[in-house]
Amino acid sequence: MAYSKQELHEIYRSNFKNDEDLFFISPGRLEIIGNHTDHNGGLAIVAGASLRMYAAVGKNDKNTVALLSSGFGYFESKVAPHKPDPEIFGKTKALINGIVAGFLKRGYKVGGVNIALASEVLSGSGISSSAAFEVMICEVLNCLFNEEKVSKIEMVKISQEAESLYFGKPCGLLDQIGSCFGDISFVDFEKETPTVDSVHFPFKLNIFLTNPGGSHAGLTEYYASVPRDMKNAAKALGKKILREVDEEEYLKFINSPQCALNEAELNRSKHFFAENKRVLAAFKAIQDKDEEAFIKAVNESGLSSSFVLKNTYVPGRKQQSPEEALEIARVAAPKSGHRVHGGGFMGTIISFVKDEEVESFKKAMSEKYGKEAVIKVEISRGAGQY
Repeated sequence: MAYSKQELHEIYRSNFKNDEDLFFISPGRLEIIGNHTDHNGGLAIVAGASLRMYAAVGKNDKNTVALLSSGFGYFESKVAPHKPDPEIFGKTKALINGIVAGFLKRGYKVGGVNIALASEVLSGSGISSSAAFEVMICEVLNCLFNEEKVSKIEMVKISQEAESLYFGKPCGLLDQIGSCFGDISFVDFEKETPTVDSVHFPFKLNIFLTNPGGSHAGLTEYYASVPRDMKNAAKALGKKILREVDEEEYLKFINSPQCALNEAELNRSKHFFAENKRVLAAFKAIQDKDEEAFIKAVNESGLSSSFVLKNTYVPGRKQQSPEEALEIARVAAPKSGHRVHGGGFMGTIISFVKDEEVESFKKAMSEKYGKEAVIKVEISRGAGQY
């Protein structure tokens, strides 16, 4: 449900005495295509999601960031150049401390502010509520204290630093780009500062996220293995990441007697080069308004994740995995596009479903996982004033 300004006003006044000054919105993110490419300098397409966070905000004279939310409770964080504190890793206060420190470190202003937050980002929907939250706080500080002088890409970097260093969860920049820029963003991670090219999504496809319900417990090593295997392949060619490797040299190397890559390193590096081409094909299809070419690229990405990257389930734990959900989706909606959404192993899949296949898709997925596990979403604008 979208929250109206009146609802946000009532939440705000339930704890803060002054009136709010501004309202803000920040979307979750959708990974459209580009699975496990960002950490090796590759290409990806990301979007804002129509499941969003909302906020009413007003300045205070206490020199604190005060947050009220049904999801996060109430707490205050002092405006100061905070250092990472392992005792609050994983807590929302750590994210705010990191964002405040990121603004101050770059010479930007931060003052006291009250924030009343409401969210329609659903648990298990896989759209990165942390990125939506981080970008929201950045937008608030940018608008209230810095006359909107902080660029979007700078807010993305501040958000990523807060999550990686202060929250204790290493991450790339893709999720924050999706929330900050919104709509459809083609992202090139070749340089330290990614380039972002935003366009409108032209298709009338129905976008669904399906959460099979599998547990994420004990998956840290599986997630870490993907970038490690790719970087090991790059190292064998004298480079740090695969984007630095010339593809022709790579192909010669893997077919030479000198190649000592193991199976995972070989397959995952192959996926990287092929996935970048699929991202380019999908972006061209979006620009050309070619729906069939877009669906083709999405499905090829999904199949590569299943059979080459191999991040759609954990061995021995296929039940309630993305791979199980993909197999059902491909039968229920064979003319539509389906792929794993995000890091994989467990978690959601994303489907771009044609009108004529919506009912069969919803029926099959709901019968297996329940109606609440099948979430229809739309492409959203990026974070900003509401």
